[in-house]
Amino acid sequence: MKNFREKFAFCFLLLLVSAVSAAAQFQDEGKLNAWTTRIVQRKHESETVAESLCKIRVAKQKGFDRIVFEFDKGKPEYIIQYLPSNIYSSDAGDEEIKIAGKVFMQVSLYGMPQMEDLPCKLESYPKGKLKLRAVQQIDEEVWFEGIRDFLIGVKVKKPFRVQELTNPSRLVIDFKH
Repeated sequence: MKNFREKFAFCFLLLLVSAVSAAAQFQDEGKLNAWTTRIVQRKHESETVAESLCKIRVAKQKGFDRIVFEFDKGKPEYIIQYLPSNIYSSDAGDEEIKIAGKVFMQVSLYGMPQMEDLPCKLESYPKGKLKLRAVQQIDEEVWFEGIRDFLIGVKVKKPFRVQELTNPSRLVIDFKH
């Protein structure tokens, strides 16, 4: 019995250290308002956190395509990155991505609860193949334990930029043509 307790205590301690280490690894990375192909992530600890994703809009601009995620208030924590292949990894396992595009970006929004009485709900977003120069398609993948993942299919891996706007609260991703 003593051996079991020691093993249990060791496993619990190892799990606790892993959780703290994973949380410490999630930090601000990448520059906002700058063109890049690298990961951009933000952790907004001292700010009002968004509870609801209200709208997703897509538009063609001069020189780039734009995707706008609009929230009820505040900002979500997020990770935005190109995926190294056409495989999407989630808690359910690895899946082949089956949306239009040759290169894929994952947008993970953190702290998005699934509740009935949210301030607003994402009723719809542009679905199917889009008629834009860079962005080909958007698809919602997973909404699990406060993490809401979207995949974006693009024609070619080109620089993108991320902006955070207010009134209303928005996360904007631009893709160069």
